Amino acid sequence: MSEESPDLSDDALAGTDDLRVAVVAAACTVALTLGLRYGLGRNPPFVWRLVPLAPYFLSLFTKQLPLGALDTPRNWSALTVFVTLISFGYLGFVV
Repeated sequence: MSEESPDLSDDALAGTDDLRVAVVAAACTVALTLGLRYGLGRNPPFVWRLVPLAPYFLSLFTKQLPLGALDTPRNWSALTVFVTLISFGYLGFVV
């Protein structure tokens, strides 16, 4: 019996890309919350702790725009990590 490899369409690969960015956004959200609460002893409002999810939703809403080479999971993940670090610095040391 011959096993055929499944055909991966562009839609299936796009779903995988979205999942990768979503996992990074979720991990950054949890890391930000734990870092602020247990690392610095801060407890900012819930909405501020969700800021790392913004690049993920931005990536979803800009799928129809021609962003070219900038529209990669790696770039969106890097933006998410950058936003998380900026948020950590602002919420942990400025506010």
